[in-house]
Amino acid sequence: MVLALVGLGCSGKAGSAVPVSAVTGQHPTTWLADHWADFVQTPDQCRTCHGSTSDPASTGGISKVSCFSCHTKGVEHPGNWADAAQHGALGAELAPVANVVGVPPAMAGFAHCSKCHGSTYDNGPAVSCKSCHTKAPHPDKPWIASSTKATSHVNAALGNAPECAKCHTAGANSHIKPLVTPPAGTTPGCFNNTLCHGMGIPAGA
Repeated sequence: MVLALVGLGCSGKAGSAVPVSAVTGQHPTTWLADHWADFVQTPDQCRTCHGSTSDPASTGGISKVSCFSCHTKGVEHPGNWADAAQHGALGAELAPVANVVGVPPAMAGFAHCSKCHGSTYDNGPAVSCKSCHTKAPHPDKPWIASSTKATSHVNAALGNAPECAKCHTAGANSHIKPLVTPPAGTTPGCFNNTLCHGMGIPAGA
């Protein structure tokens, strides 16, 4: 009975777009992986049941399930997120982590950014990355410089290569082209001729 009331409470106007069972009061089993899209569209519908998404002391809502139980550092990006040292480091410089059913999705890597910003980083429910990065979802030069500067691609985690491949397969949009064509179906990588560099190029070169 209580769960049914919770389900009805969460299925009111604020949460009308959110799938919740009126019988169990629970979201679908895929909700951990999918809920970000609904949150970005209408954050208030989550706050109805889960309380504040910015103040850990005011969370839980009528469901008594806090967003901070998974999002330990907060749901929204921090106030200094526009600083490249913040969002760049957590995007390009962290390797993506595979989602596991029943486990909160890891907030790491370009693939995680694309969940809200879109597959091409300008076609998602959140602001377009290209509103600042006008030519690509990453900075202009010295991003392509072979240095250890914070904005250089040499600091990007190699696990982000599949996202880079969206624009740079076979050296597209780059002055560096691989000399060898890898076998069809080769997983994108930074040093296997699928993107810009061939084999044997050391990281940082």
